[in-house]
Amino acid sequence: MSGSGGEAPERVLPTFRGTVFFLVSVALLFLIVGAALQIFLGELGLLLSQWGVLLGATLAFVAWGRFDLRETLALRWPGGREVAAAFLIIAGGMPLAWFIAWFQSFFIPVPEELLEALRDFLVTDDPLRILWLLFLVAFTPAVCEEVLFRGVLLSGTRRRFTAVWAVVLNGLIFGLFHLSPQTGFRILPTAWLGILLALVVWRTRSIWLAIGMHFLNNAAVLLTTVAPGLRDQFAEVNQAPPPILLPIALVLLAIGLYTLWTVPPAQSVRSGSRGGARPGSFSPLPGEGPRRTGPPPGS
Repeated sequence: MSGSGGEAPERVLPTFRGTVFFLVSVALLFLIVGAALQIFLGELGLLLSQWGVLLGATLAFVAWGRFDLRETLALRWPGGREVAAAFLIIAGGMPLAWFIAWFQSFFIPVPEELLEALRDFLVTDDPLRILWLLFLVAFTPAVCEEVLFRGVLLSGTRRRFTAVWAVVLNGLIFGLFHLSPQTGFRILPTAWLGILLALVVWRTRSIWLAIGMHFLNNAAVLLTTVAPGLRDQFAEVNQAPPPILLPIALVLLAIGLYTLWTVPPAQSVRSGSRGGARPGSFSPLPGEGPRRTGPPPGS
């Protein structure tokens, strides 16, 4: 529908109901087909379940619904200050996720057998194997999962929820998506990181930042298992993080959020414009309902 006064036509985003139906469908598909691929094909199956099931189904959903690809997936290219803010946020957020996981371990123990299996899968001294693992467990989920969660899911909840609720809900669903009977210990730290990723994309409308943040997080986890010095330091189950990390992480996160909030929010992916929105506000896309403005969650 064309707007008055020569405005650009309203961009089509997924509806909330359509997004929920798709998310449940793709979760079941990933659980059934993705699990079967991983059981029978191993690492190749893991790759196919991400690129084929998650990314393939998401792109098919966008194409089938004739949604605006750039707006739905937040394909706006970020500016330099936004990149710096995203880097500081994930640099502070990763140690805090470690603290959250350590605290959670008092209530949800980490299965020793699962950690041993992960070590057997990740530990290697072969440079080519390390590059393969970076592609498999860092780059692949960074692209495929972000397109689903910070792309379709976040755009599909813009009109239904306020910014804070949409960001928190996005993180919680992201945490639940990684939940299984053996991986209950991952839910809170994963949800925490999902909230940070959703916050950055909501503010900047750039999924590229979330992809980079996701990759850095997974690559850092991989590094702790392949680097001999770090491997020994992180070998103990439920090991407490070094206390000095807490103030450093909080400072980095605070600087990152402040930097992000001093950059005017992007109002459109396609135009890249920022309009006159004041720093600290969540600006709606054309066609979105009224939206409250305010500081980031937890501030």
